[in-house]
Amino acid sequence: MKARRNDGGPQARRGVGYTRYSTDEQGSTAEQRAINDAVASEYDIVLVGSFADEGVSRSLADRPGLQELFDYLETNLDVRYLVVNELERLTAGVGQRQQITTVCKRLSITLVTEDMGLIDPHDEDAMYDADVRAVNAKGEVLKVRRRTRRNLRAKVAAGSTVAMRPAYGVRMKPLVVDGIELPSGMPAFVGGRKVRSGQLELHPDEYPWLKQIFAWADEGVPSDEIARRLNAEGVPTKTRKSAWGGNTINGILDNPLYKGELVWGRRQVLRDENGKTFLEARADDDPGRVMKLSPLGPIVDPDRWDRVHNQRMARRGERRMKKRVVPEHVLDRFVYCARCGHRMYARVDNPGKSNMKIRIRFYCPGTRPGMVAKDGYSGTCKSVNSMLADRIIKGVGSQPIRGGTKVHVTVSRGVSKNEHARKKAVLDARITESEAEWKNAKRLAIKGLLDDNDLSSTKRHTDEAVAAARAELADLGETAQIELLPFAGEIAERFTELARGLEDESTPVALRQRLLRDFGIDRIYVDNPDVRVELL
Repeated sequence: MKARRNDGGPQARRGVGYTRYSTDEQGSTAEQRAINDAVASEYDIVLVGSFADEGVSRSLADRPGLQELFDYLETNLDVRYLVVNELERLTAGVGQRQQITTVCKRLSITLVTEDMGLIDPHDEDAMYDADVRAVNAKGEVLKVRRRTRRNLRAKVAAGSTVAMRPAYGVRMKPLVVDGIELPSGMPAFVGGRKVRSGQLELHPDEYPWLKQIFAWADEGVPSDEIARRLNAEGVPTKTRKSAWGGNTINGILDNPLYKGELVWGRRQVLRDENGKTFLEARADDDPGRVMKLSPLGPIVDPDRWDRVHNQRMARRGERRMKKRVVPEHVLDRFVYCARCGHRMYARVDNPGKSNMKIRIRFYCPGTRPGMVAKDGYSGTCKSVNSMLADRIIKGVGSQPIRGGTKVHVTVSRGVSKNEHARKKAVLDARITESEAEWKNAKRLAIKGLLDDNDLSSTKRHTDEAVAAARAELADLGETAQIELLPFAGEIAERFTELARGLEDESTPVALRQRLLRDFGIDRIYVDNPDVRVELL
């Protein structure tokens, strides 16, 4: 989602555009972008960037284009307008609208739409109209979603075949119009209506490979190995856009269509407490699950399908038993990469060796694709930066390490001027945003757009956020200063005592982490074999 630029000079009213659609029927990015260009021209706004989410729902957490947009606005403070052809493309529901306009208020961003024109986020009347529209839009989305699912379920129960994309090995029977056979899946327009065949048939190119996949699985070949063999043979996937993977093979082997059962609604979309969507299998007696015999009958020998399925379920149970979860470690959330500034994550260093004591190693994610260095760091890691947790603890405790290796430890107190200013700005902004969120929630409650439970929840989390930010501001102090302390004498002795406490596994992890905080340790920066301990 690259921003396209058309710089109109330093005096221009600079803005960015945003486009989004969930399905192709809702309008393309090009169409929305043309509307945004026309709206921007009407208000003398020069669009210096355009961001898009294609085939993405309205959930904020699932919209990478929107997140990239606000990251761009955070670093380009001269951009003051956000153009979107319809407000509903940007928000859905009062809570979501409130989150976005809170950011717009802080950055002084004016929203611009085709039907509502300029919307100042500080204009309470305009925001009230936006809230009403957001509530209506959310209700309309839920109504359409329920109606669509109900109609599809009725069509399936009546015997129609409903498939957005047929499974591997089968295809929709091509339509023949005026003696010309259309490509599989392509609709025809008859009397102004879109018509599809609605009939499944075996895919002549994919079906032989489908039988080969089940033959390999029946021989005990793992899914990842089957995927490697297909890639080596140059076999295209269903979408022809990506390579074969183990999860794709698993989905094929689990599909009951191949043994003659056509199941619609096997899984349902749910949301967790944070609003994140996830899939959950429906129970066999769930009314949303419709099962009937496939019009194609068994595509794969049912006995072979059952053997493969039983073998896979048995292996899946073994993997669950052997899976080792990374245990909580005393250094979790304390260890950072000294090369790029990212927080390092813990992994088990010796998986599968049940006779050995678990060794935890901290890794930096900086080498992963798409990672960028934190502010104040020259660049991301060129190679993996990692270090054993016990080496870190023994190093700061001046203890000898097995193999004669050494850890070079330095100690710093305070933060640099730039880091101090950045932390203070972040905390001030956090307080401002939380207070604005609570003020707006009260206004919405007065107007009947938030119930008492939502208001109480907003009050609780905003109070907690403000209290935590103010406490961090108090600890940060008024002036920035950084001091390097010699790792010797009394300081080294104190760290030796700390290391003994951290290594005492009879003490709960939470208490040992409190010991770290009480000692004054804010972060531990690692650039193997160097360790820098940052004290508050």
